[in-house]
Amino acid sequence: MNLHKIIAMKRKLPFIAIVFILILCMLPACEISASGSLKSLTKPYIAEYVCTDARLGEENLLDKYEFIKITLLDSKELEVSFKPKGGEKRAFKGNYSVDGETREFTGKIGIFGVTFKETAKIENGKFTITKNILSKTLVMKFEMK
Repeated sequence: MNLHKIIAMKRKLPFIAIVFILILCMLPACEISASGSLKSLTKPYIAEYVCTDARLGEENLLDKYEFIKITLLDSKELEVSFKPKGGEKRAFKGNYSVDGETREFTGKIGIFGVTFKETAKIENGKFTITKNILSKTLVMKFEMK
């Protein structure tokens, strides 16, 4: 990989990292019984989920964004959206599903030709996502609005 491609990738890294982590954020902020069906588990929780804390290493990403959020549009489709301060809102649609037995949610979204798929579990109405991105740790906290 040449130097120009590495520099371009480093510039896109915070953006890609946020979108990647937001995939995980489509999780409803609730406890779910293991015996429910997909429809009964997700429909009551279709809502908007906002990022309350986002850090990449020591950098507070929310200083650069007016908002970062996930909106569950229906029982299968989600929208990841964010707005940089002084910029325009960006949004990407994807799909999610829930496993009624394990209470795990899986989200999948395509961005710039790359598909991201993540599985996570939420408890007590809040969740935190932690990922290592190159040499920095990305930590994002979300809760239901």
